[in-house]
Amino acid sequence: MIKKFRAGNSMIFKEIFDRYYLPVKSYAFRYVEDDEVIEDFVQDAFLHVWERREHFFFVAAIKSFLYTSVRNACLDHLRHQKVRRQHEPELVLWLSEEGDEEFLLEDEVHAMVYEAIKDLSEQSRRVVIMTMDGASNPEIAEQLGVSVNTVKTIKLRAYRVLRERLKGLQWLLLLLFGV
Repeated sequence: MIKKFRAGNSMIFKEIFDRYYLPVKSYAFRYVEDDEVIEDFVQDAFLHVWERREHFFFVAAIKSFLYTSVRNACLDHLRHQKVRRQHEPELVLWLSEEGDEEFLLEDEVHAMVYEAIKDLSEQSRRVVIMTMDGASNPEIAEQLGVSVNTVKTIKLRAYRVLRERLKGLQWLLLLLFGV
């Protein structure tokens, strides 16, 4: 049986899976009481068994590997949860005090930027927004049915207007966005 498994026989793997899936999953439930998390750990363990099938010479070794892998994954998960719980009060405090102010300031700056963009011509506004969404000059040109040079010219003019309108906010933008 193990020779067939090592050779990649999926029917033998299915037999091993059917034999050990529920016992390994029940074992994991002793550590972690979250069925979805356990399911991931057990599936990962079986996947690793399949990927490393040439290294197993006995079915008992596969069984041992499954239990050990799942136990280690559960313990890592529990350690991670413990660290999260330890740092959670700090995170809540940071978000509630400093975070709120920063987010409010950032929202206000975004509102001013979008207000300035709203005053641009329709074509300039579309080019700037598409650029902010990550579109490249050739992509913008194709969508608008214009040349790449036209897109560059529109951007240049729009950025001049925006720089002038947002003149007093440049230092704030640098602080917020770390540019």
